[in-house]
Amino acid sequence: MKLLGWLPPSVSEFTYTVLLRPRPLRATAQAMIKRLIPESLEIEGVRLVLNPDDAVLSGALALGCYERLELQVFKRLLRPGMCVLDVGANIGLFSTVAAASVGPEGRVVAIEPDATNCGFLRQSIERNRFTNLTVVQCALSNRTGTGELFLCPDNKADHRIYGAGARTTREAVPIPLTTMDALVREQGLPRVDVIKMDIQGAEALAFEGMGEVLRANPDIVILMEFWPWGLSQAGSDPGALLRGIRRWGFGVSDLDGDHGQVVPVPDDGVLLRRNLERHHNDLLLRRNPQKET
Repeated sequence: MKLLGWLPPSVSEFTYTVLLRPRPLRATAQAMIKRLIPESLEIEGVRLVLNPDDAVLSGALALGCYERLELQVFKRLLRPGMCVLDVGANIGLFSTVAAASVGPEGRVVAIEPDATNCGFLRQSIERNRFTNLTVVQCALSNRTGTGELFLCPDNKADHRIYGAGARTTREAVPIPLTTMDALVREQGLPRVDVIKMDIQGAEALAFEGMGEVLRANPDIVILMEFWPWGLSQAGSDPGALLRGIRRWGFGVSDLDGDHGQVVPVPDDGVLLRRNLERHHNDLLLRRNPQKET
């Protein structure tokens, strides 16, 4: 089912974040979309179990308009035997595609703090009989310990580990926090080849806790969301995050879904000016940017 697969990603994003923003309209639209969500969907040869109560991510997958270029680029990065981290795995689209791609000699670790999302991901693991995919129910940050996950009732992909006003509008549940460095040690991963990270503005916190991983893996490639508005809400400086990424030696490219292109970003100001709440950028970070994906 790809009813909206022909739409440019920016149009889909505008529809979800602007046209459907008024609560009564959004509620009606989401109720209609939920009726279109199948129990599962085959994507890139993987049978993915969907969340019938999630009109945003599962709904977009059912309609064929969710992160098409991002998934293509991600899959092209993968090789048999690789070790992959999916940070903010949600129901496991990228995790399961990675597990199928890296094969039995590879490892995939899906990091997801929400119990409901983890439940659907585990169903997909069973459905596909994956033995190389591990689910870790926690959130990545710059410290280990406990924290809170602020749940978004309308968008199961917009749970956040920071408050910024959410304390009065969202249910909060306790969750474990860890750093990427600690998680990689605990999982006994020999290396990390590819990271996919989408954690709703907490990316700067995660980077603070992954120094060992970045030093030990010179050829690591990262596909991540860069959301200036969300980063600011989490108390981080979006510009400082980009400067830190470049200090680690990464070249930065933007995934232009409307034109199906991966575009190098020589000027960080281009990304920093996209600072409205609805502006989500997806970046490809690699230390050998001349190797075009």
